[in-house]
Amino acid sequence: MADWLWIYLVLITGACLQSVIGFGLGLLCAPILFLISPALVPAPMILNALLLTLLISIRNRDAIHLKQTSFSILGGTAGVLTAGVVMLFLEPHQYRLLFGISIILAVLLSVVGIKPTISIISNLVASMLSGFMGTTTSAGGAPMGLLYQTAEHRQIKANLSVFFLYINSLGIIVLWLTGAADFADLTLFLQCVPAILIGWLLSALVNNRINSDAVRVLILLVALFSGIASILM
Repeated sequence: MADWLWIYLVLITGACLQSVIGFGLGLLCAPILFLISPALVPAPMILNALLLTLLISIRNRDAIHLKQTSFSILGGTAGVLTAGVVMLFLEPHQYRLLFGISIILAVLLSVVGIKPTISIISNLVASMLSGFMGTTTSAGGAPMGLLYQTAEHRQIKANLSVFFLYINSLGIIVLWLTGAADFADLTLFLQCVPAILIGWLLSALVNNRINSDAVRVLILLVALFSGIASILM
């Protein structure tokens, strides 16, 4: 019982964070939950993310930019497939170190005033990196978060959520087809649903009290943590 109290606390915090800035559930929750209850990672966590991104997408559906998200989905697919190939030939610490350093560098550039412009090319590159990192490290939100850091608040959440909705769907299908996910994972996910819903509902209170500058700072902090975690994993 005590374990589930901690699990709920972590999930509520992660769900609220992602509902506010557009990413962060997996980054915050997966490493902690793996220590508390390893069975929750990866399949139940992917299902948690799938539910949350669906809710955020619906809430912000009028801010979705279809052209941008279509290129993001294309790049994300390429990133997932590339990760599958790379993982056959490289040791995990090699590419995690590379991407961790890259994310930290991108954060530092953003801090000094160099910010990426959202375009077809930048969307493809960032989404490919997110797809790759999500597959290899379970923390793939940082590249897309950095790309959208200066966008309108609701557009950030809307476009990132549609992208992650697709990536999470693809991920759980792959896990199911390869036998890495089963009905036990579905049961664990259903036990987590109330925490995800509570975190999502609480985010409405935070959204009304946060401005675009604070959102950008949160994005940079979470991305920085992602880069450091990628290096240390």
